[in-house]
Amino acid sequence: MCYPCSSFCQETKKDNSAPQKFNVGDFDYTSENRRDPFEPVYLERFKKNKEANSLKRGYELEELKLVGILKTDKTRFAMMEDMQGKGIMFKKGDSLNNNLWVADVVDGRVVLAYRLKNDIKSINIDIPKK
Repeated sequence: MCYPCSSFCQETKKDNSAPQKFNVGDFDYTSENRRDPFEPVYLERFKKNKEANSLKRGYELEELKLVGILKTDKTRFAMMEDMQGKGIMFKKGDSLNNNLWVADVVDGRVVLAYRLKNDIKSINIDIPKK
């Protein structure tokens, strides 16, 4: 119900005729250096880790020390430490560099394989005793 003589009705007419404070063109959005809001956060972390690992060409055998073996229901992981003290986990089939890969992870040792003149050789690495 509108009362034409009331001051309330005149004030609402003034508010409707007020100019807009912002235009749509005042705001620009760029997705550069921003994550996709519809992508899970853990997937973004996985991509960053994958990119970081792909920059490194690999490890030499002398750079790594076997620290332990982690067993799960289906797989075993070799827990290794590099020269900076960073922990790295490898499973069967993972490559350490272009020529050296993990052939098998068994109880108490890791079997590494390498190619030498089209022949595959293996190296056994035991967990060091303290």
